Amino acid sequence: MVDDRQYWFCRSINDEKRYYIEKHVGDDKFKKEYLTPIDTLVLNFNYTDIAELYRIDNMEYINIHGELYSDTNPMIFGYGDELDDHYKEIEKLQDNDFLEHIKSVRYLETDNYRKLLSFVESEPYQIFVMGHSCGNSDRTLLNTLFEHRNCFSIKVFYHQLDDDSDNYNDLVRNISRNFNDKQNMRDVVVNHSLSSPLVPCVK
Repeated sequence: MVDDRQYWFCRSINDEKRYYIEKHVGDDKFKKEYLTPIDTLVLNFNYTDIAELYRIDNMEYINIHGELYSDTNPMIFGYGDELDDHYKEIEKLQDNDFLEHIKSVRYLETDNYRKLLSFVESEPYQIFVMGHSCGNSDRTLLNTLFEHRNCFSIKVFYHQLDDDSDNYNDLVRNISRNFNDKQNMRDVVVNHSLSSPLVPCVK
């Protein structure tokens, strides 16, 4: 291995990985072998099948909150922030009616959550956030994905406005609430300069 002193300045394993990729990203052979995902999972939080319009080979779809007019994958409405201090108080009430619309309980009605866990356990992955606010209503699920040992990067596709402003910072603030380990958050979230608008404004 060639001695590369730049590695000395990497603060974490994620920094080392990022530096290694940036160093070799111009090599077409490297890109084809290492930067093309073997599998892609679209985790759809919408109830429609609009994400299916972008289907490509080796792409799996999970409609985690159910589908319209489906008996086998019924729609899930409710709240999903078990990390909130008030959630423990709700559990202590010993009244199951209060837990009826807690998402993580409803996830057990199908095998969608189990499929998602199988995917994230299988190998390192990068998350692209497209159209999701990353608010607290899905905090438990997002925390599972964001802080998983296999998550090495979270890239935000932000909304760009006509005045050249965007909502990147708002999305990152929302994302930060889904992390318990803030250092890990700073390591894995892609900075603004390397992020992209969801739909670029054309002038």
